[in-house]
Amino acid sequence: MTQSFPPDRQAKRNIRLGSLGAALEYYDFVAYLYVSTLISTAFFPSGTSETVRLVETLAIYSIGFAIRPIAGILIARIADRVGRKRLFVLTVVVMSVATLAIGVLPTYDQVGWLAPVLLIVMRIAQGCAVGGELPAAAVFVTEHARRDGVARAGALQQMMAYGGFLLGAAAAFLSGLVVTHLTPDMPSLAWRLPFLAGGLLGLVSAYLRRKLDETPTFTQETRRRPSAPVREVLRNHRKPALFAALMVVALTLTNGTYFTYWPTYLQASVHLPAKTALGASLIAIAGAMISMPFWGRVADKYGWRRELLWAAASTAAASLLLLAVLPTLPAGSALAIWIQLPAALAAGGIVSAVPGLVSAIFPTEVRQTGYAVSYNLVVALLGGFLNLILVWLVASFGLSSPMYVVLVACALTLAAALAVVRIPVYLGRGSGAAKNDAMADHLQIP
Repeated sequence: MTQSFPPDRQAKRNIRLGSLGAALEYYDFVAYLYVSTLISTAFFPSGTSETVRLVETLAIYSIGFAIRPIAGILIARIADRVGRKRLFVLTVVVMSVATLAIGVLPTYDQVGWLAPVLLIVMRIAQGCAVGGELPAAAVFVTEHARRDGVARAGALQQMMAYGGFLLGAAAAFLSGLVVTHLTPDMPSLAWRLPFLAGGLLGLVSAYLRRKLDETPTFTQETRRRPSAPVREVLRNHRKPALFAALMVVALTLTNGTYFTYWPTYLQASVHLPAKTALGASLIAIAGAMISMPFWGRVADKYGWRRELLWAAASTAAASLLLLAVLPTLPAGSALAIWIQLPAALAAGGIVSAVPGLVSAIFPTEVRQTGYAVSYNLVVALLGGFLNLILVWLVASFGLSSPMYVVLVACALTLAAALAVVRIPVYLGRGSGAAKNDAMADHLQIP
């Protein structure tokens, strides 16, 4: 028998469980990159140079980015017609099974070139699932939120997603310790364990999602649902789609610079040891996560325009501080571990705004499609290449160049703050929804 909850408690439960699966994308992102050298050894012939094997491994990783737009838009198109819940459960099951399967794949020494082929197939499956997962999670949690809690619901979803960073890094680190101290005769566990753990985590999430409710916003939507939602978005919602793409570019630049590339940057440019650089990166990620509920409350109380203005200004100020101080630090300076924390706290305002705001600017009948089109195209075109761009910038223009990338993100966020007042809003503050809207029955997110 399905367990029943009071409406307020059920709404919170839907939002929290809906946010859980989003952590898997970042988990897989970090875990794969951290064990990429081990994967390159396992899936390609030993006679190939280490550099070539690593490039081939990262190329397979990028395949997941390339497939995301097509799969994500297709999944969103179906979700806008038949409902959020069904596809929401499906995406996390596919992603979990593919991640689990990577952990048990045979190596090149066992089956030859079939090994990297199977790895490619699993990465394609992951890319398809992830393309639908994050837009689905953002739309699901914001449609379950009450009108004065949309930004907080979106910030919670983003905070849970960033938790995947921490889990992925921790899994890669702990698997190395397990192999070193407990199973030295099974070295492949160093790269298998993170995927096995991630797959099991995803299957638990899928099991818990079985009892989620369809969103009240979708259930009560009475307008005709378009047969071609992608065409509907491109024809009648171009301005929100372009605005959403602007926000996702700002998120991608900030996320890629301060939370993905940072460990590499600290090792290659500031000359910190690998473990110290990883610790510094985890501190920054934790700082951003801590700040996200605060930024969500700011948006719900004062509106998106002020939240974006304050986030852009504070992130720019913190980045300018890094710009001034980093070049002066001696090699291996302990200050490099903590100096990014103010920037991470501020940048949380840029990245946490995206789920709630992008969901809010599309009407219910095309909401997930609009989100998927804007989000997946930008991430596919920019996200997969940003690390290479940052490496080139540092090599060509010096130690401070990544901070200029973040300043570009701040400028884009500022432009979004000025433009948001001219974008229709369908969820949250300023939505014009009736006072008896179903969302008003839910408690605000704590």
